[in-house]
Amino acid sequence: MKRPRFSLQTVLDLREKAKEKAEEAFAAAVRERDIAAGRVAEASARLEELTRMISGDRFPAYVREQGWNALRAQRDLLRTLQVRLAQEEKKVEAKRELLVIADRDRQLVVKLREKWSARVRAEQTLAEEKQLEDFVTAVRFLQPATQ
Repeated sequence: MKRPRFSLQTVLDLREKAKEKAEEAFAAAVRERDIAAGRVAEASARLEELTRMISGDRFPAYVREQGWNALRAQRDLLRTLQVRLAQEEKKVEAKRELLVIADRDRQLVVKLREKWSARVRAEQTLAEEKQLEDFVTAVRFLQPATQ
């Protein structure tokens, strides 16, 4: 008997590949977000360090002015990095949504395959039962009546 083939197997394969790509894209977006978060933390720590240095000791006017300029530059850098972090967060959310959609699409075809498999098993069981009934009928027919 010919082995049945799921007619949507190609679709399922494509959807599984799409889900894998979505997982990879999501993982890359999370990595980028983590890198951006690390940069923000470093810039924030550097800003705190500069603030302590400037407010702690007495410096000559030119050194103090350089310190304030460095402080302003660090604040600007921190703001820029925070904007980038917010953009990376948005990218992560977008990739997460794509992953959820890809998984949902794959699950839909998987459920169809499960229903198809159950139907095929039921048909095979019925065919086996019919063959067994035919065999039993043939054996009874061929047995001599001994009673």
